[in-house]
Amino acid sequence: MAALLTGLLAATPAPAAPRIAIIIDDLGYSRPAGEAVIALPAPVTCAVIPETPHGRRLGRQAAEAGKEVMIHLPMATLDARALDPGALHEGMSEAQIGAVLDRAQTLLPEARGLNNHMGSALTAEAAPMTRLMDQLRRRHLFFVDSRTNAATLAERSAHRAGLPAGRRDVFLDNRRDLAHINEQFNQLLRLARRRGHAIAIGHPYPETLDYLRQVLPLMEQAGVEVVPVSRLLAPPAASVGAAPRPPGAALTSNP
Repeated sequence: MAALLTGLLAATPAPAAPRIAIIIDDLGYSRPAGEAVIALPAPVTCAVIPETPHGRRLGRQAAEAGKEVMIHLPMATLDARALDPGALHEGMSEAQIGAVLDRAQTLLPEARGLNNHMGSALTAEAAPMTRLMDQLRRRHLFFVDSRTNAATLAERSAHRAGLPAGRRDVFLDNRRDLAHINEQFNQLLRLARRRGHAIAIGHPYPETLDYLRQVLPLMEQAGVEVVPVSRLLAPPAASVGAAPRPPGAALTSNP
């Protein structure tokens, strides 16, 4: 691990400290994994799937520990795979989407925002994304596009609806080995140093958590600030009518 971390501290930080946000997705299936995420030594953002065995408990524990909580909402995929209960499907009306969000907020009242779990099909459809973002605006929730499809319209729809919104720049662990996670984390740092901020998504895999436990305490020395994802989102006034940023990596193993 020491060899993998070489280079994290070498680059000279920009005059204004670059900021990174790390979202950990798929929380709720395993209580020990979720609690390990909550215990990470930095303000990572916890994205919890509402209708999971431990989702409600982990959302509460994360908020009590000072971690930001998001609804990680399942959405329809291009390969039509089975989805968790409480998912968004193609053809839902705005009222049906609202009912799904009502249930999600009942289970996760601590949540301040939402990102998509899978959703390679639904996030590429304009009408359901418009309906979803209208509902999120009414509920004062922000949105982060996980970008599981290069053709996603989700971030653009959120901007048009006037939401605080952003997008995933880097997936940390689409390959579950430390060398790859280290490479992806360094990509995150390079991007943050170049433009001032960057957003990563990871998962509660043992490899990811082992890596983050060791690297997160080094960020202050590296001149990098780790922040909740809400601090990196374009505010509503700035996002209305804004052009989307150039796309990053397009696909993941979670479509």
